[in-house]
Amino acid sequence: MDQDGQLTFNDDPLLTGSNEAFRLIEEGNFFAAVEKLDRLMSSNPDYPGLAEGYRAAKFWQNRKKTIEELNPGRDTADFLMKQWEEFTSYAEEKDLSGSTAYNSVMRYIFFAASEHYKIAFNDRENPTDNFTLLLQLGTCFLRLGEYAHTIEALEYARSSYRSNAFLLALLGEAYFHKNDIPKSLLYFREAFLVDPSEIDLTLIKARPIHDIIAIIKQENPEIEDVREWIPVYGFLHDIFYVKRHLNSQQVEQLKREIYTLEQNYQTMSKDRIRTSNIVPRLINKYLWMLDYFEFQNYDFESINDIRSRLLSIDKEKFEPYFKNKPGLP
Repeated sequence: MDQDGQLTFNDDPLLTGSNEAFRLIEEGNFFAAVEKLDRLMSSNPDYPGLAEGYRAAKFWQNRKKTIEELNPGRDTADFLMKQWEEFTSYAEEKDLSGSTAYNSVMRYIFFAASEHYKIAFNDRENPTDNFTLLLQLGTCFLRLGEYAHTIEALEYARSSYRSNAFLLALLGEAYFHKNDIPKSLLYFREAFLVDPSEIDLTLIKARPIHDIIAIIKQENPEIEDVREWIPVYGFLHDIFYVKRHLNSQQVEQLKREIYTLEQNYQTMSKDRIRTSNIVPRLINKYLWMLDYFEFQNYDFESINDIRSRLLSIDKEKFEPYFKNKPGLP
């Protein structure tokens, strides 16, 4: 009670009890959480959050014994991640997604998985396996909102092993939340150059990406896989405004990729072109070359050639863009 004799939230035993149950879930003490929630529901089965908490705790209680019996490291981490996928489906079915209980489970699962992936990484010497472990570790950190740790793990993976689109997109997301927007946009743009189909948009909350998706849905709602068109619309609307310096090897690789895509494009029927991803991928690679010849190695003739080719591929998009862009020939 407060001084006026009014009931406060701290006086609500069901609120206090449910908060304690959610804390137990977050700690992975599912047996105790189930017992506590069962007692609370016997008092008031309709109290907000109790049923969701009970279902979530019961789901993981049934798996706790297996978790404890697995070897520390990769086996446990992979099991947790696989069961998390099952839990997300269960949560959608039971309308648990986004609930306090769901978020409490998420924090436990991804924290536990990250600890076991660290054990696995330290115990292995295979470079390929280490790259996979670092990628999984970075994903766990990202889901926990541990952006500095996400960057640390994934920058190491990128510099020590290899880059891929999924990794680059996660780095873009992490840098966005660390408020390093130029680096974030650079990684996002590079990720969509490498392979848009590898990017999991459910993990991406960065506003620039969602702004681009909104533009795509407004201007071309018939597009099924927005990932393929994100780099194109990001360029056209000047959201992907950060440019990367390309070395000679990267330039030659882009030229080879454009050549291969052009060969395929010329032999495909209109229906096949319309149902494939070849147009956005070809456009995207031309846009990288356009940046190269505009900002890094100025070449009037190459700029004109690329401009003409983009107009021939998609005049509707590029005619207004080139018309309104100052400084182009």
